[in-house]
Amino acid sequence: MAVNPGDRAPDFELFSQEMLAGPPPRFKSYRLSAALGQGPVVLHFFPMPFTGVCEAQMCAVRDNLGSTYASRGVQVWGVTGHYPFPIQAWDREHRFGVPVLADYEHTVSEQYVGTYPDLLGLRKVTKRGVVAVSRDGVVRYVWITDDPLVAPGEEVVGEAVAKAQGT
Repeated sequence: MAVNPGDRAPDFELFSQEMLAGPPPRFKSYRLSAALGQGPVVLHFFPMPFTGVCEAQMCAVRDNLGSTYASRGVQVWGVTGHYPFPIQAWDREHRFGVPVLADYEHTVSEQYVGTYPDLLGLRKVTKRGVVAVSRDGVVRYVWITDDPLVAPGEEVVGEAVAKAQGT
């Protein structure tokens, strides 16, 4: 089941690819409700790291981070149904510049965009989607595709950012 515009965004906390110093070392976590205190958040959901369309989606986030998100006071996070270690390796290769969150239990994916029941023979894979949450914790925009080979275009991202800002 996916969220809809006007819904209260379910709060969550997930680990990112970033490490905190120890002892013991551990992955940094991000909580949506805490982030909303600093401004709106756009969530980019994607099926899996090290794949072409997912790489294109997250590289577009990286390449437009300043002009599309930061300049408008909007935070952006990636979310995928994998453990932090492969996400960390993928981020080292591409340096996305944003938290990429590990939803390895798929609970956040299920709440926000749903999962593909079977993708390349894998069950329960995070669907590709973009969700904008305004500072007041309300979902303002949702884009989800049933075709995992379709990435969100500039118009989708632009609308998500505008809606997250409340414009």
